Parts: sequence; C-alpha cells; structure tokens
Amino acid sequence: DEKRIKRNVVKVFKSWYGLKWFPLVLWALGTRGFAVLGKTRLEREYAINRFLSSHGVRVPRIIHVSPTERLIIQEYIEGKSLTQIIKQICSSDENNDELYSVIRKVGEEIARVHSLNVSLGDCKPENMRLTRNGQICFLDLEQAERGGDQAWDIAEFLYYSGHYAYMSPIRIPKNIAENFVDGYLRSGGNAENIKKAKSPKYIKVFSFFTPPHILYVIANTCTKMMETQKTRQLKNIK
Repeated sequence: DEKRIKRNVVKVFKSWYGLKWFPLVLWALGTRGFAVLGKTRLEREYAINRFLSSHGVRVPRIIHVSPTERLIIQEYIEGKSLTQIIKQICSSDENNDELYSVIRKVGEEIARVHSLNVSLGDCKPENMRLTRNGQICFLDLEQAERGGDQAWDIAEFLYYSGHYAYMSPIRIPKNIAENFVDGYLRSGGNAENIKKAKSPKYIKVFSFFTPPHILYVIANTCTKMMETQKTRQLKNIK
C-alpha cells in the first residue's frame, strides 16, 4: 500500500505594519476597514472557522491553535484554486459550462455564509478552493466576522475576478457575473447586497487594477440579474 503524506498549513498571525497591506488599506479607505492586529485576526480565523464548520460550510480543519505563539495549524486542502478556474475561463474561447457551474456554486456558498450573518471579509478567488469532491472551501478567514459588510464580499469576488479578464472578450466577465449572481440569488442571498456591490463606493476600490470597461460590464450585469429576479418573483406571485 502506498503511504499518503498529509500536508498541513501553519499560519502565523503577526501584526500588519509592513508595506504588504498598506496600499489595500489606502484603496479601501472609507469603504472597508481591516483588522491589522495579529491577536484579532487569529481570534477571527479560529472563531469563524469553528462556527462555519458547525453549520456545514467547508473550511480547513483546525489541528492546533496556540494563542501565545499566535499560530494556527490547519489541514492543507487539496484541490483547485478559484483563481486557476477563473484564469482558465478567461483564457478559453469556449463557453465551459462545467467551469461556470463552479462560479454558480461559489455564489450559492457565499449566500449560505451570509445567511448565517457572517461576512468573509477577504473574498478574493485565491481564498477559495474547489476540493476534489466538488465542494467550495473557504480559506483565510482572518478578516471574517459576524455581521460585517456582506456587499464587500460580493464586490471583491466579482471585481477581483474581472482583473483576470482584461484581455478577454466582454462576454467573459459578463458570464462570470451572471453565474455568480444567479447562484447567490437562487440560494436566498440578499438582493440588497448585489445592489450595494455595484455602487461607486465599491467600484472605486478596484479601479486601480481592474479596467473601467470591465467594472462597468460587471456592475451592469448585476443590475440586469436583479431585474431578472424581480420578473421571476412576479411570475411566481401570479
């Protein structure tokens, strides 16, 4: 029998006073605040991980936590980063339904997290992984919190994804946004979060690294998807 080597991830929570996060804090000034103290981020990572796990949301299993050393040891999640999947979509000339179904699933899972009154805080595609059994796993929960700004989660995922579509046909970011929003709304996500996510308040933060025409396409797609949902709801009432 072949022996399988289990890999773990060690996260050390130092306070952020370096250059890494300084630009992001400046860009998001007035839109979103970030926890910078190592102690606060460790507490959030542990508490939200345990809470989401207890409600069936896929997160890395915590193996060990040391508050004094400010570190957490977690299982390594085998699978494919959402960044890889989005890059694959953006570099393809074909409409890949299988890949777009993953984007819909991300929308569904974020709606599920939001229904628990949790915001993820750092909702970049690179902080999610498609596991080998087809689940969406949320990584890096150090900015997650109870309550919080759920619209930011949506804005960050969509506009950050648009960054990878700068050389793609317009239909690519449009399709990504359509599938994400469709999954989010069909799973009971709050339409008000979609409405807020397309406001200039959020768009300005990501205008530094996502082209304006792509930001416009994503925001416009959100508007159209909300109109579609309203039409669907009216038909159901009748």
